Amino acid sequence: MAQEQKTDNLNNNLKKLSEIAEWFDSREEVDVEEGLVKVKEAVVLIKASKQRLKEIENEFKEIQKDIGVGDTEDDENNRNITA
Repeated sequence: MAQEQKTDNLNNNLKKLSEIAEWFDSREEVDVEEGLVKVKEAVVLIKASKQRLKEIENEFKEIQKDIGVGDTEDDENNRNITA
């Protein structure tokens, strides 16, 4: 459960991914077993981040619908009013 909470937060995921990348960059030689653990951790974080980004995108789309952004009929009406 605690792992799920960690992966829900996009900022934490990105920070952890950056730490993993830095870990690889800081090594002249990478222990294969330890590297595999890091790669698996990164995969989990990437999947969770992609899912959260989709959720965020959907939230923005809902907000746009609520305020009428992107609605061609409303845009046309607004042009007629200001013209």
